[in-house]
Amino acid sequence: SAQGDLAILAVPLALSGEANSPLQTLLNNLPLETNIGYSPTVTIDLAAFLPTNRTYYLYMGSLSIPPCTENVLWVTLQQPVGLANWQFEILTRLHSQNARPPQPAHGRMVLKSH
Repeated sequence: SAQGDLAILAVPLALSGEANSPLQTLLNNLPLETNIGYSPTVTIDLAAFLPTNRTYYLYMGSLSIPPCTENVLWVTLQQPVGLANWQFEILTRLHSQNARPPQPAHGRMVLKSH
């Protein structure tokens, strides 16, 4: 928000054996070098990354990567989106594990949509 509030839309991924076409478009258009300005020549439809069932969990948490900022609104979709094993392998090569482990709930309220 204009006040600096953060929100995260988390879309779980699950191995399905089938290639994920929107993810493949993204992978095909990532820059080959890091720390450079880059503008892809294709338009990526972010809505295509979402599952058909858009039920979600809603809770206040923190960023999972440094600086682990608190008071972040998380919207985590319940239904995972599938991807092929080889797409998962590419993602893990591009982005090594850099997230902290799940944290205790500490009485945090989690709302579930219908």
